[in-house]
Amino acid sequence: MKTKVSTIHKKVKKHSAEEAVPKKKKVVKKVVAKPVAKKKVVTKKKVKSEAGPKPIKHMMNKSQLINHYVDRLNELAPEDGWERKHVVLFLGIQEEAMLASVTTRGAGMFMQPGLFKVVTRSIPARKAGVMVRNPATGDMVKGKAKPASVRVKIRPLAKLKAAAIG
Repeated sequence: MKTKVSTIHKKVKKHSAEEAVPKKKKVVKKVVAKPVAKKKVVTKKKVKSEAGPKPIKHMMNKSQLINHYVDRLNELAPEDGWERKHVVLFLGIQEEAMLASVTTRGAGMFMQPGLFKVVTRSIPARKAGVMVRNPATGDMVKGKAKPASVRVKIRPLAKLKAAAIG
């Protein structure tokens, strides 16, 4: 009887060990070849490119620029009924934002995304008698007194550079 009990006991142990660690099955994906359709030869038609704006051949003053904006906005969204006063109001708001940004108490810079960035830099005052380099000869000479000032630079950004290149 002892032999029967021990064999049954061994079988139970083997069975419980198999349950503790299940075997992983390998998953094999079958690749099905898709039927290849014959490509049609399509001739390209010349389509008016919307990639860039039409070139403007002359310099515009403020009034001409406003009229151009009104015409262009009415082309893009005629249902909105754009009028001259709307464009004048928008340009005024943009001018106000630019001036407020570059003032001494403002951020010191203004950016029109993609087109340009206006940056200000304050230059400290210079006392008389400070040695400065003469750009013509390279010699060091005594400089005159200069008051503090602000430099304003306008830097072109990606879209403006790309338009200038062509």
